[in-house]
Amino acid sequence: MIKKILLIETDESVVSTLQPWLTQCGYNVTLATEGGDQGLLLAVTKSPNLILIDTQLPIIDGWQAIKILKKSTVTNHIPVIALTGPDSSDEEWNKVLASGCNACELKPVDRTSLLSKIKALTEPVDIATSSDHAPTQPNPLLFPNCHASPPETTAKTELSDSSLDSPVSHQAMIAYVDDSPADSEAMAAIIKGAGYGYGSIREPLKALPMLLELKPQLIFLDLVMPFTNGYEMCSQIHRTPTFKKTPIIIVTSNDGIIDRVRARIVGASGFFSKPITKEGVIDVLNKYLEPVSSKSPKSFYRQKLRTLFDLSLK
Repeated sequence: MIKKILLIETDESVVSTLQPWLTQCGYNVTLATEGGDQGLLLAVTKSPNLILIDTQLPIIDGWQAIKILKKSTVTNHIPVIALTGPDSSDEEWNKVLASGCNACELKPVDRTSLLSKIKALTEPVDIATSSDHAPTQPNPLLFPNCHASPPETTAKTELSDSSLDSPVSHQAMIAYVDDSPADSEAMAAIIKGAGYGYGSIREPLKALPMLLELKPQLIFLDLVMPFTNGYEMCSQIHRTPTFKKTPIIIVTSNDGIIDRVRARIVGASGFFSKPITKEGVIDVLNKYLEPVSSKSPKSFYRQKLRTLFDLSLK
């Protein structure tokens, strides 16, 4: 059966690009080009298998429309992919996260990445391999004024208790994107043991908004994941202004010259070969981050005050 996609988008250039391409890929596309209100009406009357929606819409904004879709018993089962600009503010990203969307895609749209997400959401496979996955909560240090309910997700963000209390863990936040619980736990033990904050993201489709929530200073990114790969994700992360200069380390069992060249092309800072070892991880941390021992308490509290002051302006 042909899958039906509802595209809620007012930008003619995006519509003229996505509609024929999606049709060519075998999807039946319905357009809502007048705003969020028209999109909501068509979502009810057309019963699409998936909804693509711009976050910046007239009349009813995209993130508001997503919240309405997810609260309605008629439409809450329909997967929603939010299309958003790479220059979105933290406030806008927080609204998208709170809306309950199933995935996000940056503009200009990467067709390979978007198609992977569409297939993942319309032909679902259980990505979670562990029963201990828990809903992600917005980080109050980064979004102190956010009172919206977070979206349901099987992704798990791991933050040690010390990451919110001790000067050491504020030195840097490290994120690891990998659907493997075993590899994530191994990485967590090493990074936390070295005194850094740690965030584990196990659902690739929601990696970008969760990274924007965590604001890591270094990202480890697994090369082989369901529905996407490290190259595509690395390219998308670096297109986001927040992470243009953030080191991204590709983690893989394939360490060939072709893989290394391709990783450099998409902006990766380096390679890390599995299996995960303490010596290998520490070498990467020392190369790209200031060692924990060199961080004086005085400089830590100065940085903490600067961070709180910056957040208060948002």
